[in-house]
Amino acid sequence: MISIECEDVINQYANPDLVFQGGQRVVYKVLHPEYGTAIVKIGRYKTPDSQDGWEIERIEREIGLLKQIDSIYYPKNFSFEIISDFRYVIVEEFIESTSLANCMDRFQNPVEIVDLIKDLILGLKVIWDMNVVHRDLKPDNILITPSGLPKIIDLGIARSLDSKSITKTIFGGPCSTDYAAPELLKYNKKLIDFRTDQYNLGIILVQLLLKGMHPFDPKLVGGNSVPQNILANNWYREVFDNKNLLPIRSVVLKLLGYQPYQRFRTHEMLMREIESCSGCLYEV
Repeated sequence: MISIECEDVINQYANPDLVFQGGQRVVYKVLHPEYGTAIVKIGRYKTPDSQDGWEIERIEREIGLLKQIDSIYYPKNFSFEIISDFRYVIVEEFIESTSLANCMDRFQNPVEIVDLIKDLILGLKVIWDMNVVHRDLKPDNILITPSGLPKIIDLGIARSLDSKSITKTIFGGPCSTDYAAPELLKYNKKLIDFRTDQYNLGIILVQLLLKGMHPFDPKLVGGNSVPQNILANNWYREVFDNKNLLPIRSVVLKLLGYQPYQRFRTHEMLMREIESCSGCLYEV
C-alpha cells in the first residue's frame, strides 16, 4: 500500500472525514466552500522512477469523460489538479450511496432486478453514444443511492473506439477479469465495442438473480477460476430452472453470447426486449 501525504490538501477544507484509504488513493468527504459536501480524492501517479499509483493517462481519461457527461447516472467532476510530489487531486460530487457489491440483497425480486438493469442500460447509453466502452462495469463500480438509482463510476480504463487503446495487461486487456467478456480476456481489440459492456450486464443480472453468487463461480459450475470459466462459456444456466425467471432467459442468453455478434446489435433492441420481459415478470 502506498503512503500518500494529504494533510496539505485536506487542511484546506472543513469537516474532513476519511471515506477510503487504499493502495491507489485516499478519499475524504469534505465541506467545500464552493460545492458544499463533496468528495476529495488524493492519489499518486506512476513515474519513470516509481510504479506506485495509476498511470496519469488513466486518471486524465476518467476526468475527461466525466467533464463531458451531464447525466444522473454519473458523478459530476468539479476539478482536477496535479500537485507536488507526483500527486493529483480530484474534487467531485458527493453521492450518498452504497456499492452494488455491498447491497445486492436489496434487490429481492426479478422485477426490481430488471428495473436496475434498465437504469444501467440508460446510463451506459450515455457513453455508448460517445463511442466509448466502459470495459470495467462490475458491482464495485456501481453505486446505489437511497432511492435505488445507480451511479456508474471508474471510467479509468474506458476505451474510446476512436482512439488507440491502452497497454495490454498480463491476462488480456485492461479489465476486471471476473467480469470481462471473452474478447477482453483474449484482448481481441477488433471485437471490443459497446456489446462488450453488455456481457458485464449479463453477469451482473444473473448474479443478482443468484442473490450475489457469481454465475461463473467454480463452486457452482466447476472449473479452476472465474476467468477460465468465462473463456469456456461455462456458467450456471440452471438459474432458469426457476420457472418464474424464464421471461428473463432470452435476454440473459443474448447478453452472455460468447461472441459479440450474438449479443444485441443496438441498445434499442436490448431495451425493447428487456421491457418486454419486464411486463411478463409483473404477471408472475
